Amino acid sequence: MNKFAICTFLALAVSASAVEKKKIDFVVGVDGDFKAAVAAASKSGASASNRFVIFVPDGEYDITKLTGDSHGKSTVSASYLSIIGQSLEKTIIANTTDTEGISLTATIYFPKNNEMYMQDITLQNKGSYNSGNAARQVALQQNEGDKFIYKNVRLLSGQDTYYTKKGRTYWEGGEINGTVDFICGGGDVFFEGTKLVMTRNGGYITASQNPGDWGYVFNNATITVSNNSFNGTFYLGRSWGHAKTVFLNTKMIAQPKGEGWGPDMNSAPQVFGEYNSKDGNGNAVNTSQRKTYFNGGKDASTATTLKTVWNASDAAKYTLQNVLKGSDNWDPTKLTAQVNAPKIAQEGAEITWADDNNARAWVVFVNGKYKANVITPSFSLEGIAVGSKITVRAANSMGGLGAYSNEVTTIDANATYYKVTLGEAIGGKVTTNIAGDKVMEGKTATFTATPNSGWKFAGWSGKSAAGIDASKAMVEIVAAGDIELTPSFIGDGSGKFQAEEGAIENAINESSNAGFAGAGYVNFGTGTSSVKVPMYTDAAGEYKLTLTYANGSNAARSLSVKGEAGESQELEFATTGNWTTYVTKDVSITLPQGASTITFATVGGNDGPNLDQLELTALNVTPPDTSDSTIAIGLASGLMDPRLEYSPATRVQVFSATGKLVRESVGRAASMAGLPRGIYILKVRDGSRNMQKAIRIE
Repeated sequence: MNKFAICTFLALAVSASAVEKKKIDFVVGVDGDFKAAVAAASKSGASASNRFVIFVPDGEYDITKLTGDSHGKSTVSASYLSIIGQSLEKTIIANTTDTEGISLTATIYFPKNNEMYMQDITLQNKGSYNSGNAARQVALQQNEGDKFIYKNVRLLSGQDTYYTKKGRTYWEGGEINGTVDFICGGGDVFFEGTKLVMTRNGGYITASQNPGDWGYVFNNATITVSNNSFNGTFYLGRSWGHAKTVFLNTKMIAQPKGEGWGPDMNSAPQVFGEYNSKDGNGNAVNTSQRKTYFNGGKDASTATTLKTVWNASDAAKYTLQNVLKGSDNWDPTKLTAQVNAPKIAQEGAEITWADDNNARAWVVFVNGKYKANVITPSFSLEGIAVGSKITVRAANSMGGLGAYSNEVTTIDANATYYKVTLGEAIGGKVTTNIAGDKVMEGKTATFTATPNSGWKFAGWSGKSAAGIDASKAMVEIVAAGDIELTPSFIGDGSGKFQAEEGAIENAINESSNAGFAGAGYVNFGTGTSSVKVPMYTDAAGEYKLTLTYANGSNAARSLSVKGEAGESQELEFATTGNWTTYVTKDVSITLPQGASTITFATVGGNDGPNLDQLELTALNVTPPDTSDSTIAIGLASGLMDPRLEYSPATRVQVFSATGKLVRESVGRAASMAGLPRGIYILKVRDGSRNMQKAIRIE
């Protein structure tokens, strides 16, 4: 991928470890309110091996009077506690404090907690948020303790939004908003991919005070503003007391003042560093005016000169592993890894899915709302209305929920249902109004075949094709039995195909860097990363393959290229200067007639270029002879062409329109009996004759 990283790239989708099945301990709004949840956690006797998990469904929860003290500050003292929301945007825990003060106002305060985990939730102190003032009103305060994890968490307030003191903390994604010093305090905190939003003129993102060994380390962060008039008016931070703050590979959609760092408060910083800052378009930020001399503020004896604009060597030691490993080699990414989304289906009166040893539990949603959590891979539909939409998410060992499953619309378990089977669609896709693989008797099922770029629709086959006009891309079938359909696609003659329409593995279908053809391009990842692109040729042989790509890195990158009819070859893609400059590279490749695939893969675990359009030009091919193949073939016909004389060496082959062999005979005609309606490719070879023809079975 075209990242600007000097640290080891974080594989955030690390495989989760197998865990013991255990239900969510407390669901707010089902088992009681937030006050009851906190009380239950405190009494639970939770430990490192027996974590207590609170789930908070979507909604806004005002805890000011519920759990707050006289100023609205809520203390949560349990360790080994997970607080999991349904979504960052819609799960909001809020307070409104009646005062200001860094130690008086927190929406949630962790006094001496250990191994806390929070995911997919927003904490909001309404005393300051969007007011434009700089009142010290904290959204999240952690005092002492160790091993805090925040995944996809958003904090909303003004000054001192996030206040830390000691211990190790890991942020993955998420967002922090504020006005002045809105990330402040001590400890060692590693922020990976966190969004930082400045909400007033003249503010400071950080105020580091008596930090640990590393202080605040931001990697792949994004800096933006709530109002464009704030752009260029703020600072990356200031020293509250012996500060340590580092920004690595930061995307500055909004940029700080030229000097970068603000005036000291109580002492000069010990470490202020910035490496590889880019603007919103990926261009290097001008850091030539960055401040290097710090006068110490109230303590002039600490005045110092620092190197604040770093090179790769300066930044190399600030990896997540170094910052957070401690004496116990803590790796929080193993705990934030999400369990794969289950694939669910209705079986009778139940929703079922495959078991997963990495899942602690599964949470079931009906029409988008929490319904239940279970530790077996099934959910009873008793009491659930027909037509309800069911989704399921798997919880990891910390209780964090992964992606939603596919959506299943419930059906009447007592009605008659038929199975829907769609054959492989090479060169296109099929959309349908049927959810899952069943359709109720009498329901009209619609199927629409849409070709990829460089392809065109050629017809339907399968046993259900007999009752429809198989030449139409959109067909309707009233369910009276099992439905079996396979779409056929053939080349449209252009020879141009789009890489992003292939089967992508550990890569991204991306469209952020302008200048590409089609709908996007493939952005490869490190490790094993590939795309398998379907192609179509009218004849077998050698082709020139013209690849359009961009490589905005500072060095050449490689890909292996392999067609189905040839050996793998390794290609080097020279740098193009930036990621919006696309150039072409030619390579010779051997391909079979009809549908096939070309696989592009990274080499040696290294990143690749961004791959855009693929174009084929025939170099050395033999066009098939179609002069003796004008006959129309009927469903019950026993001969391919009665005018042909078949010798013992004659080989007759019938292929589907996607290039798959479906019939073959030697020395005689191939029978068409039993073949479904559709488009087929007939090939006859006998040494002197090489005939090929597209035929339709009616």
